[in-house]
Order: sequence, then structure tokens, then C-alpha cells
Amino acid sequence: MSAEIVTDHSQYPTALRGRLLLVFIASAASYVLLDAVDIQGPWMPAAKALPIAVLGLLALGELRGLTRSLTLTALGFSALGDVLLALDFPNHFVFGLGAFLVAQLVYAANFLRGANFHSRRFALRALPILVVTPLLAWLLLPAAGELATPVLVYLSAIVLMSLGAAAHRGKSGLLFAGALTFMVSDTLIAVNRFLLPLPLAGVAVMLSYYSAQCMLLYGIVRARA
Repeated sequence: MSAEIVTDHSQYPTALRGRLLLVFIASAASYVLLDAVDIQGPWMPAAKALPIAVLGLLALGELRGLTRSLTLTALGFSALGDVLLALDFPNHFVFGLGAFLVAQLVYAANFLRGANFHSRRFALRALPILVVTPLLAWLLLPAAGELATPVLVYLSAIVLMSLGAAAHRGKSGLLFAGALTFMVSDTLIAVNRFLLPLPLAGVAVMLSYYSAQCMLLYGIVRARA
């Protein structure tokens, strides 16, 4: 992966990178605020996906080759998932989950290209994931009812993505933090939907989700094989 990741020779000048990051932060904060006060409108799905689109622009300038293609694909399916989950139509949750499933698998494929599963660091990072995942499955799957199978498939995909980030042999601390934050965000969605309503669930979900996507992108940029 490192041969394709460029940190010192971005296609964008420093000022533009800074402005794009500010646009990401502002658009993410704006959506979270509008959603928290229950603002409705036909433009809200686009507003939800806008921060991810801005991360895509950053990825265009910061990454190269297959790494860039995979990252843009993962961000693209994430944005699609955002829109599908924000729309109101039959089975929109399943379609949104499917889009995010593809995103997680693409992220996993990206991270696994630089993986080392034989390091002590991987063992220490993987242990809490492997301990918590069966507990999540035990709690969520019975409550998910007819959605148990899609939820199980998605849970497997995000665990694979997180283990791929955990195993990356480069400077992958930020990458791993982003993967864990993504797991936290999705866990909040599942708990709120299937187990019990959480206070300010939408705010917590979206803040952790946007943070996770940003950390994953900058983690990919920083990583070294």
C-alpha cells in the first residue's frame, strides 16, 4: 500500500487541503445539528452524504493508484448508504445496510493488502474485537428478528474491516482508531434499533460515523507498509 500513498506530494496545495477539511467539518456539524432538531426536507439525504463526498475529494488529492480507487469506492458506497437510510421507502434499511456492507468489504480489501497477522501488535488489537463481537451477536441477533441474517453478514464484514486495520503493518494507529469508531457507530445504530432507544442516538451515531470516516481516510494516508 505504501508505494501508492503520498503524504508529502499531494496533488492539492496545503491551503486547499485545509479548506476541504474545514468544509467537511462544517457540513458534518451542520447535518448533525439539523438532524438533532428534526429538520426535515427533500435535501436532507444529500446533506447527510455531503461530508463523505468532501472526503472523496480529499482522497483524490492525497492517494494514488489502487489505494485511491478502493478508498473512493468505499466512500462512494458509504455515501449511497447514507442516502438510502435517509430516504423513506420499503426495506430502505436493508438497502442501506447492503451499501455499507460493500463499503466495509472494500475497506477490508484495502487494509488487508498491507496486513501482518503475525505481530504482537495485531494480537493486542484484535483481542478486544474478538471478545466483544460474540457478545454483540448474542445480544443483537435474537432482537433483530427477520433482519438477523443481514445483520450477521454486516457484523462479519465490519469485523473483517477492523481486523484488517488492526493488522496493517504500517503507521496504522489512526487507521485502527477509525475502524473501532466505525464499529462503535454501527453498534449504536443496532442497539438503538433492536434493543432499546438511546438518548441523542442520532447525534452520537452521526458524530462517531463522520469521525470514523475521516480517521480512516487520514489513517490510510498516514499508513506505511
